[in-house]
Amino acid sequence: MSWDYELAKAMKGVGKSAATGTPLLEGTVVSRTPLTISLYGGEVMAPPAPLAVLNGTGEGYEIGDRTVCGWMGQTLVLLGRLEG
Repeated sequence: MSWDYELAKAMKGVGKSAATGTPLLEGTVVSRTPLTISLYGGEVMAPPAPLAVLNGTGEGYEIGDRTVCGWMGQTLVLLGRLEG
């Protein structure tokens, strides 16, 4: 199965309780090259955790930008930038 199908399947429960759905997470951009996202106050970093980026969302990030992410297995999927 393709990764985007797996992501859609995993996100099917978003909006339900965390026990039944895939929770979305807030991350912070800590490096642009390579693009590196920090979660849980720096306890989890991607990379070294595998990082997947949706088409069109990997460009234009600045250090300190807040991002919305989700886990797909052990891969962190960057879904986009949070505004405000």
